[in-house]
Amino acid sequence: MAAVLRLFRPSLAKTPPPFAESDDVYPVHMLDDTKTLRDIVVTWTLCFNDVLDADNLYASLSKLLEIGDWRKAGGRLRLKLEIHVPRAFTAERPAVYYTHQALDMNIEDHPLAKSLPKATEAPSIQPGPQVFRAFAACEDAPEKLEDFIYQDIPQLSLHITSFNDATLVALLWPHTLMDVMGQQALLHGWSLVLAGRESEVPPMLGAREDALYIATDKSVEQEEFIVGQKQLRGWSMLMFVLRFVWDLLWNQVVETRTIFLPKRAVNELCRQARGDLAAQDNGEQKPFISEGDVLTAWAARAVASSLPKPRPVTVLHALNARFRLTPLLQASGVYIQNMAVAAFTFLSSEVATGPLGPIARENRRHLIEQSTEAQVLAFLRELQREFKSGSDATLVCGEPDAVLIPFTNWTKANLFKVVDFSPTVKRVHGSGQRQQ
Repeated sequence: MAAVLRLFRPSLAKTPPPFAESDDVYPVHMLDDTKTLRDIVVTWTLCFNDVLDADNLYASLSKLLEIGDWRKAGGRLRLKLEIHVPRAFTAERPAVYYTHQALDMNIEDHPLAKSLPKATEAPSIQPGPQVFRAFAACEDAPEKLEDFIYQDIPQLSLHITSFNDATLVALLWPHTLMDVMGQQALLHGWSLVLAGRESEVPPMLGAREDALYIATDKSVEQEEFIVGQKQLRGWSMLMFVLRFVWDLLWNQVVETRTIFLPKRAVNELCRQARGDLAAQDNGEQKPFISEGDVLTAWAARAVASSLPKPRPVTVLHALNARFRLTPLLQASGVYIQNMAVAAFTFLSSEVATGPLGPIARENRRHLIEQSTEAQVLAFLRELQREFKSGSDATLVCGEPDAVLIPFTNWTKANLFKVVDFSPTVKRVHGSGQRQQ
């Protein structure tokens, strides 16, 4: 709903800041500059149960963005869309927009912070991220793409909240900058600089040339795009959009929640799904379905079962090309950009409201079919045709009357193990001891 309302909201700033002739100009790549990503500003907050040195965190992140083409992440967005990077970052034009608030209390004594999502013994529904906006960004932080374009503000904002026994570290950036694997690379590089290991920071690749575009152009063997026959175009796309807008208007009160499922509950769902398949196949086969397939099936069935009338379901998955294209797998550095293409699972209303096992198996079948290197290249060729014609590099497949359910699986990013801010711990939680 917010995305629709923003179309009618005038921008307060009418003209962007003047160009600085000395700035380096970097391009924004094909999968970065889409209508969908232009409408998203990402906020991401981590809670540490220790007291961290906030200024040290800021200094190390800024230092990372001075290394080679990592500077691109410290630039400013300008129309058409491109990134302008100061030749030298200064106090007036820093690499990171940094704010810090120190609260003289324990985190559990704060009326809002004590409600931050926590692991629970049983499945639980907890407040959604919008409730904690005060910890995700400062009051005047950018909220939409225009805020970046019409102000001389860095793409990355770092907002740190310090308690007497904990620290909240929050990052904000426009989704046009990077996807979750780019975020992983940023956090890893940041951790290395913080530990004094700048020489180990991997180079940023593809800062000026789009590796996906190049890989697509160089591909020799070309397969037909399997799900292309289900691509929504013309009248079918119009019907899909109208139904999507109607769903938004009909359900104007949108609530966000965080759902926590403990490992025990996830294991039980997996057991149930595999039992469904064993019963259906008379125990003859044990088809592989992943934990992600089962969670996708569980969520899709919950949505489909809640509809007032039966409708088909299209599950849209973010499939990261970094893990699918040989040139990218063999890369000697990291890509800080968006490299996720779409994969689709098509479910009839009967399957979507049925047992977990068949839904999970359908999800697995579609993902296997669409995630080969040849099919990812076929998908990219379709997007490239749209991009070259001046259209938006976005492609949607499915039935015009389907409910669209987007999913993204961050397991491969492994963020909790990538982040290592231990060198900047000032005081360990639960003790008065300071780390040297």
